[in-house]
Amino acid sequence: MTDYVKKAQQFFEKHRDMDAAVPMAKYMKNQFSFLGIPASKRTDLFKVFFNTFPTPDWDSTKLIAKEFHNLPEREYHYFAIQLLTRHKKRWSPTDIIYFESYIINNAWWDTADLVSSRIIAPFFRKYANLAPAMTDSWSQSKNIWLKRVSIIFQLSYKDKTNRDLLTRHIIENADHDDFFVQKAIGWALREYSKTDYKWVLDFVIQNSLKSLSKREAIKWIDYKGLIE
Repeated sequence: MTDYVKKAQQFFEKHRDMDAAVPMAKYMKNQFSFLGIPASKRTDLFKVFFNTFPTPDWDSTKLIAKEFHNLPEREYHYFAIQLLTRHKKRWSPTDIIYFESYIINNAWWDTADLVSSRIIAPFFRKYANLAPAMTDSWSQSKNIWLKRVSIIFQLSYKDKTNRDLLTRHIIENADHDDFFVQKAIGWALREYSKTDYKWVLDFVIQNSLKSLSKREAIKWIDYKGLIE
């Protein structure tokens, strides 16, 4: 174990709260153990740690992040993802395979969504030419978290959304029975409806979607009273 990881463990162990850890683990279907540090406090602690200890260089960071990701407590998985974002300027095209492992391993909706928003979204803004081939492979994968990320990674893109990609990944997974995939479809369409609600309405009408996906897709449009 590297010295950086040891320092982080010493730092975060001081804030372990087993009374909080039990319900946090239960909320995540007991798939992961927790230190018991809630999100609001965790964000502040991450900032304190990063301001106290210098971030290692990019090559070292990739190795260290893997060490964190292999620890049992979920907070360390979140920390690994946050640590990787501190080197955005040093990301290279080949790093996408490395980032993919954070979607697949120790996977659940929380880390899939976090990796999608904090890493995959900015990565494909930087290397847009890589997005079609890579996310097409994710969309067609049997792994539900890769599918989910292929659908939601453009949530923050607004008018920069690649609608061809979005359409393709939704259509490819429209009949999927998994809750998290159906929810992702609805979420992606709902978010894009804030940019082009007419396109989303037409899409929902013209394509066969699961009921959950449809409900989620038009939720914002309906709330705004835009359905005639």
